[in-house]
Amino acid sequence: MAETGAGEILCAAAQQVLETMFFTTIVGERQGPPEGPAVAARVSFEGSPSGTFGLKLSAEAARAIAANFLGVENDEEVSAAQTGEVICELANMVCGAMLSRVESGSTFQIAHPQLDAGEEPSDGAVARYLDLDNGALALWVRFDGQ
Repeated sequence: MAETGAGEILCAAAQQVLETMFFTTIVGERQGPPEGPAVAARVSFEGSPSGTFGLKLSAEAARAIAANFLGVENDEEVSAAQTGEVICELANMVCGAMLSRVESGSTFQIAHPQLDAGEEPSDGAVARYLDLDNGALALWVRFDGQ
């Protein structure tokens, strides 16, 4: 898959999930990943194609998204553990939405998302960096064999 196509798919999947499930809006693209404290998750998937998906959110965006998803008015009431669980679920949802756009007729096995250090793979990954209404987001996907 061409990098432009994969990048557009990443953005469309993120927009759909963020707006419908997390009440968050993408306001534009940015030049690089979130700076400063962040929360990151990654998930591997098997099917046709197989690969790995990851995301990294600025800490303020992660807390706001977690509060929105949990229905909590004040994001300071959301614990770090709750934020981590919600960001893993966000990774799972965006990965699923992306895969349905890549190959809608295929069946995929998506592993349990894990929090990680937020390092982007440099070997063939497609990445997009976005500004949200409440912080910043980096998305990447690496398909096996590419």
